[in-house]
Amino acid sequence: MNSQKYLLAIKNRIIQEKLDEETRNYIKGLEGEVFVKRILDEYPDLNYLYDFHISHKNRVQIDFLIVTDDAILHFEIKHYSGDYTIKDSQLISEFGNMFFTPFQQLRRANHELNSLISVFNIDKPLHSYLIFTNPKFTLKGSIPNHFNILLPTELHKFKYMFKNKNIIENAKILQLFQREHRDFSHVYKNVKRVPMSCLRPGLKCPKCWSVSTIEIENRKKYFHCKYCNFEDKRNKLYLYNLIELYLCKGEPFTLVEAQEWCGVENKHTLRRICDKHFNSNGKKPKKYFPILQD
Repeated sequence: MNSQKYLLAIKNRIIQEKLDEETRNYIKGLEGEVFVKRILDEYPDLNYLYDFHISHKNRVQIDFLIVTDDAILHFEIKHYSGDYTIKDSQLISEFGNMFFTPFQQLRRANHELNSLISVFNIDKPLHSYLIFTNPKFTLKGSIPNHFNILLPTELHKFKYMFKNKNIIENAKILQLFQREHRDFSHVYKNVKRVPMSCLRPGLKCPKCWSVSTIEIENRKKYFHCKYCNFEDKRNKLYLYNLIELYLCKGEPFTLVEAQEWCGVENKHTLRRICDKHFNSNGKKPKKYFPILQD
């Protein structure tokens, strides 16, 4: 799943009161990871892995692994919101809830990565960071030994961390780690998508991403967004929203589902777009999925 495209697809569609706590936390975490990924993508030829799973001695999930000229960087991303305090190597929220996992995750991943570095005989130090990305996050207390923490106000320090003149050499080192990637999907049934019942259907403007602000007159080829005044061809609007339907659902959709998602009574136009821009399973009811998938 392309996290950035998925977050954009569900943007302004989530019915917050319908989300359970697990899904809400998953989406928050995804937002933090995508935020950091966008920053990393601004650096040309930077060698990194995202959502990387290894099982050399123990199963661990790595948010980001970056190979630079000077070091191997490991980022664990948290998108917590609110006031937190560090006490006895634990994070305690303003409501008294304790979070053991951030430091445990960092410690376990650090140990596993160092084991691989030793096996690969890589002459670079490993620097692991716990990174908090939410601007509404605050932290008090002493940071435990052997941990590096970056707060939302410190993310500007990234630009000093990514020395990358030895691009080819760094890429070769990253490939060593990449070959160790393991698929844990059969072991961990993590939440991956917001249930469709928690998402608002309706046409979304491709420019301002507002939902249900689209005006379409009968027999007109163009649409108009009442919020941002964007105008374009109606067929492009339908295609944009049908791709979002596939991204949100995570599996092929039927023509009936396309109608309900777009709120379009006339199914002939949608069928033409689906037949032109999507593949289908060839069965009845026919189900559509994008020709080019990530």
